[in-house]
Amino acid sequence: MPCKDITDSLKILVDSNDKFVRYKLTKKTCGGDVGRKAMLTKWLKDRSISEILELSPEQLFKEFPTKSSTWEYLYLKHFIAIKSGLSIMIGENSGGVEDFCTVDSIEYTPDGMILLAELSAGGMNAEIAACAGCGTCGS
Repeated sequence: MPCKDITDSLKILVDSNDKFVRYKLTKKTCGGDVGRKAMLTKWLKDRSISEILELSPEQLFKEFPTKSSTWEYLYLKHFIAIKSGLSIMIGENSGGVEDFCTVDSIEYTPDGMILLAELSAGGMNAEIAACAGCGTCGS
């Protein structure tokens, strides 16, 4: 039987030059992948935080075209999760308890930063719905 907790866990690693290294988006309770654990890493790797924050859903779907509404949803879920986490890392968003992306911790190391956060599915769905209208994903 599936669990009732639909919270996701996000981990983002950024190097000491503020370049994206990798991320992982998993289910909080069981650690299972959300679609694929890090489906956008190859597209985002070595981009700066500011460059990623400027990317649009149109650019995402140009790189990852799909006819499946399930994969459209998963791409957007990962994309919005990453952008939310990065905006917290640079102080654009607080990541507080009222936000759908809530910070667990930010660790600063000689190699860069590591963000651990939780994402509420309800809040994420609101963000995805707010993204609708560009026409590239069929919404």
